[in-house]
Amino acid sequence: MRKLIFIGLLSIALPSFAETAVQTPTDTGSSATTNKALKIGVVDVRMIVQKSARLQTINSELVKKFKPREQEIVKAQAKFKATQDQYSKDAPNLSEADRNKREREIINNRVNLQAMITTFQQDLDNEQNGAMQKLLAEIASIVDELAQTEHYDLILQGDSVPYVTAELNITNTVLSKLNKK
Repeated sequence: MRKLIFIGLLSIALPSFAETAVQTPTDTGSSATTNKALKIGVVDVRMIVQKSARLQTINSELVKKFKPREQEIVKAQAKFKATQDQYSKDAPNLSEADRNKREREIINNRVNLQAMITTFQQDLDNEQNGAMQKLLAEIASIVDELAQTEHYDLILQGDSVPYVTAELNITNTVLSKLNKK
């Protein structure tokens, strides 16, 4: 069975944090400026997804849900191969009508098997994508909540930042909040 690891599309725009100064005009209309420190942070969503306990739970649930169908496909593949092998042995001794009939059966079985596999893969992909979207929405919610409670002005997504200091990296904070839920 395919690995059920979710490292799919993780390019959600999430805020990051750093300390920086901004020049803003004063209310008096003069050219004097005041400095306002911005609180900026960086969060690495990909790392959070990879290290979250939730990912292992999602994988376990998907395996549990799809394992019976996978086993059904494996049995169908074995049966198909056995049917093909038997036909190969019997073909020289079959009448033309019987040979044509069994060839049509094999073709129909192949089409049914391929449809079964395609449906399985689509259902698995849909479940994976749905679970990933829920996880990413939960991460985004935690980041938003953290930004509000900690008064961050800006949070950047870590994979779009070439360098970040440890003080600005809030990834572990987000990860711990996610694992507590």
